[in-house]
Amino acid sequence: MGRGGRKGSKAKKGEHVNGERRRYKKFEELRRDNEKLRQYYQAQNIVDADEFAELIEMMRTVLPTNFRITGSRQQATDIREQIMTEFVPYIREVRIDGAEIEVPHPLPWYPSNFGWQFSIPRIALKKSQELAKFHSFLVTETEIGNISRQEAVSMVPPLLLDVHSDHFVLDMCAAPGSKTAQLVEALHAGAAGAVPAGLVVANDADYKRACMLVHQMNRLTSPNIVVTNHSGERFPNVRTAAGDMVQFDRILCDVPCSGDGTTRKNVRVWESWSPDDAHALNPLQTKILQRAAYLLKTGGRLVYSTCSLNPVENEAVVAHVLDHFEGALRLVDVSSELPALKRRPGLETWKVMARDGSMHESPATVTADVTSRSMRRHMEGFFPLSPARMRELEIERCLRIYPHLQNTGGFFVAVIEKVAPISVDERRKAAIAAERAAAISGLRKEQAAEFKRSAEDEQPTLDVQPADAKRQKTEADAGEDAAADDAKCCTIDSDVGEDTVADDATGKRTPYRPDCPRDDPALRENPFVFLDPANSDLKAVLDYYGIKDSMSRNGFLSRMENDAFRSVYHVADSVRQLMELAGQRLRIVNTGIKVFGRSSVKEAGCAYRLVCEGVAQLLPHLGDQYAIEMSFHDLRVLIENVNPLFTQLSEETQRRVKMVDPSCSIVMCYDPAKHTADAEKPHTRLTALLAIPCWRGAASLSAHINKNQLRSLNHRVLGRVADKDNALKLENNARDSDSATTAPAAGNDDDDAALAGM
Repeated sequence: MGRGGRKGSKAKKGEHVNGERRRYKKFEELRRDNEKLRQYYQAQNIVDADEFAELIEMMRTVLPTNFRITGSRQQATDIREQIMTEFVPYIREVRIDGAEIEVPHPLPWYPSNFGWQFSIPRIALKKSQELAKFHSFLVTETEIGNISRQEAVSMVPPLLLDVHSDHFVLDMCAAPGSKTAQLVEALHAGAAGAVPAGLVVANDADYKRACMLVHQMNRLTSPNIVVTNHSGERFPNVRTAAGDMVQFDRILCDVPCSGDGTTRKNVRVWESWSPDDAHALNPLQTKILQRAAYLLKTGGRLVYSTCSLNPVENEAVVAHVLDHFEGALRLVDVSSELPALKRRPGLETWKVMARDGSMHESPATVTADVTSRSMRRHMEGFFPLSPARMRELEIERCLRIYPHLQNTGGFFVAVIEKVAPISVDERRKAAIAAERAAAISGLRKEQAAEFKRSAEDEQPTLDVQPADAKRQKTEADAGEDAAADDAKCCTIDSDVGEDTVADDATGKRTPYRPDCPRDDPALRENPFVFLDPANSDLKAVLDYYGIKDSMSRNGFLSRMENDAFRSVYHVADSVRQLMELAGQRLRIVNTGIKVFGRSSVKEAGCAYRLVCEGVAQLLPHLGDQYAIEMSFHDLRVLIENVNPLFTQLSEETQRRVKMVDPSCSIVMCYDPAKHTADAEKPHTRLTALLAIPCWRGAASLSAHINKNQLRSLNHRVLGRVADKDNALKLENNARDSDSATTAPAAGNDDDDAALAGM
């Protein structure tokens, strides 16, 4: 994964840096070539000589736009059909200055046609009404979580991870969260509408990026997500009551990288590229992969990926980690998975470029005067192993995705399986299991006991190679590597390449242990606290809304402020168990779905109202009187009017609404399957239930959805395209029909979660 720039003074547009004003360059003016980069990759023979020019030329072009339909939601097929029937036929007929426009098309290798690609110049959006409508549709559906903008090759690692609904999944370097979203979707896809038994831990080393990750995760409305803030190489051990380490079934290591596979969107990589980038990052990448190996269950699957083409960051890391664990890890052959995806095998040999541009095939030819400190310290880890060992590790099973193969960015993926235990704890458990199996099969218990004793006598390996390459250079390195300090795709820590790490409390340096890294300090914010189901306030809320026993009472939690809570969240049982085991060892930034929020209406029947974000979670367990079915006529009234009066609704809906006490939350539900015979139907074919939280006033309703959700409903249900920037005109308590065709707005804008019940 590419990252933002280094820490330090950087100019934005016309700001001053070092006393000089930096001239802002237009996108078209940015340099798109680098002789050293060209020389480096030509020497690697990553493609045939006659193909290399095609690769470089494609790396200079602008990346097409890609997006992915959120496949775990019930309305995913509705969104896909709307694109194929409403937009594609019209865009096919569009001509801009007499030229055809590329029609949006599904990615041939993405399952269920949920991944899409198109290349439409920005100028074309202003010249065509149909293209403008399509752009508005994408923006709106992205903001409410039905669609995710994501580069095509970035979608590959989660697909190859093969996540099931009962898996414990860890994303070690998760921000900004597009791949994590795929993992969550995969977790829910196998649960058939129920709450999955597994979970996804989305971790990132940068606290601010972890907070951005929270926003992305909130759109998914899943109770199975935990967002944490740890350095990937120091993700903590969590142990059960029996002392066993909690391990994961699936781990994604989309590690920080130099990002030279992203030149089509990050054009400044052409200017800033240097071989020192990979040399500085290789140790960190190695440590993250080593740590992942300890956190992975035996039999589990791990995906290591980067958006770099550099073998020092890719095959070198994978080969040396596999070699270190001596057969406990193996590369998985995924050549039969995603068959329509064009890829090339991993490299078995490569050369390493020194600072002066010289190329080297082994460390023996590298002299101190052409290397940085990072390169000298970890040089052995940059080069290939012996040819025989590389073949034995089957490095060719790695995937290299080049931009010119299918009009994408550049990417590297390695799928790894853990086939044997590697830690003392794992070996002890394996020995116990072997003893039991031996007893059952009639083998001599003495043999099993001997196996157990030998496992207990083993000591954990203190792995200090390669050591800690982190996210910011030391002062000594800063002067030496000044030429590489421009815009980067990774922020590098202050302990670059150190074999020891500093203890935050004592300041003393101790050896880095990937099997047992030191703990990070706790976050300085109010922790999440699980609420006692017998808590008077919580019990009053659950009783008021008739929450059934089918909803776990042990999953409610909140951030306590002065022994009180303003919002109530709900998590899956798997998340609760992890949090209780971890205690304060996990730096939890956010988790759970917000289901109740304190009401500001003093005379409300309940002190808490339903929150849009949590409606999908609550609806199956909500008291029947609070979930009210409505006809298409009622749905239209709710969309077109800002506080529709009860008298505007159908008689049956009026009757149901009036049965509920005033000043409380209800959920209005439209099920297309129950209204197939109605004369009036939605603009596009709907198959998924629409559930809209509303406030039941004295004589009217108010929908608790935000402007983006309302725009989406206007388009999908009524066929009216919304202009995001214009305000809504109101006439006689209704949304003006003329302005609503171009500019609908929200009836209530205090909820920013995705439209629920989908």
